[in-house]
Amino acid sequence: MHRGLYRRGRSSVQCLFLLCLADFSAPSSPPLYVFSHVGHEVTLPCNWTSRMVVSPRPQSPYLQWHTPKGSVFEMKGEARYEGRGYKGRVQVAPWRFEGGDCSLLLRELRFSDAALYESFVIVEGSMRLFIGAVRLVVRDHKYRQQLREGEPLVLKLHTPQAATVIFQGGNATESEVIWQKNSRDRSQGRLTKGDRILTLSGVRLEDSGIYKVLDPQGLAVSTVNLKVEGGREAHSRACRASITSLVMAASLLFSHPHVLF
Repeated sequence: MHRGLYRRGRSSVQCLFLLCLADFSAPSSPPLYVFSHVGHEVTLPCNWTSRMVVSPRPQSPYLQWHTPKGSVFEMKGEARYEGRGYKGRVQVAPWRFEGGDCSLLLRELRFSDAALYESFVIVEGSMRLFIGAVRLVVRDHKYRQQLREGEPLVLKLHTPQAATVIFQGGNATESEVIWQKNSRDRSQGRLTKGDRILTLSGVRLEDSGIYKVLDPQGLAVSTVNLKVEGGREAHSRACRASITSLVMAASLLFSHPHVLF
């Protein structure tokens, strides 16, 4: 039991402290894999009644979620504990927990959240009972985008953890920083910050390249591969598409002449 929850819990919680030291239950099956993307929210499934053999079913058992690095979330009655790095981002719905649903809601996913999560419940007069294990995999975002000259490029930041945006042109050997959180504008007024987005106005041919949104550790939250088409190129592509459509229509008519009558 975590000390923070131990101090705040009721006296009955104190009786469970020794039970936490003796854990005779262990994972007996491979973990469930859950995949999500950085910045999203995810639910790690858990149901403690599926493993409960005590009759009658205990009221308000003590719930623990943890990873190999430490405690993530603990709950006993009204008492709550949120682990370091998880404050304000984790929750178990109390109205569902009484019915057996101990699923953990994790918001604003970070790459550092990727881990093996294990859930346990403890009830008075019983040992610490393993409920389940979930392996969380956190992925980045990848996009390909094609714009015409003059159109805006909207870059999604996805998460409050977004710290830097870098750009590497098609022929460039190195990247350059075009935006940094809490820093001056480096785009000569072309970048506008919105709600978790950056808008680059009036893209040019030289704006073609790779844009990366990085977190404070330098990991890529998202990667956008942008191609900007000039007026002639866009017009030529539209003409080719029209010709292709006409050829397909003519082929259909010749292969099914009865459609003319």
